[in-house]
Amino acid sequence: MTRSLAGAVAAALLALAPRAASGQAIPPAPELRADLLGPAPYAAELGAGVNLGAGYYQRIELDAAGGTRRLGGALVGTGRVDALMRLLLDPFGQQRWGLSLAGGVSVRYDAGGTARPYLAGALDFEGPIDHGVRMAYQVGFGGGVRLGVVIRRVTTHWR
Repeated sequence: MTRSLAGAVAAALLALAPRAASGQAIPPAPELRADLLGPAPYAAELGAGVNLGAGYYQRIELDAAGGTRRLGGALVGTGRVDALMRLLLDPFGQQRWGLSLAGGVSVRYDAGGTARPYLAGALDFEGPIDHGVRMAYQVGFGGGVRLGVVIRRVTTHWR
């Protein structure tokens, strides 16, 4: 994927952010996450981000994460920034578990290397509200396979 395509996708997602923040009654949802990225060498990352409402059925997910991976027998720092648009299949929380599909861009960086943009996608399984948070489990791709656990703070019944 070329940098210009990654930039265009990221710009399109970010262009929706002002509308998402001001034009909807859906409050931003901060999140914390832990991810395992592969294939070998695997990377383990911790991150934080925010979900912005972009309509009843869409959320813009902006995340940054950092961690380590083994490269050439040594542990090196790694990180990434994601901009994803999630399409929710149950935005009103009518079911106990909700499914969403996501697509966008991810930019990954390894210490001593260069930043590399990738197309990214994910399936997100989001659970019920428990003590003001929702747990979500993600499986996806973006520079490899990714598995993630996400904790989202919620203040309404919206997903």
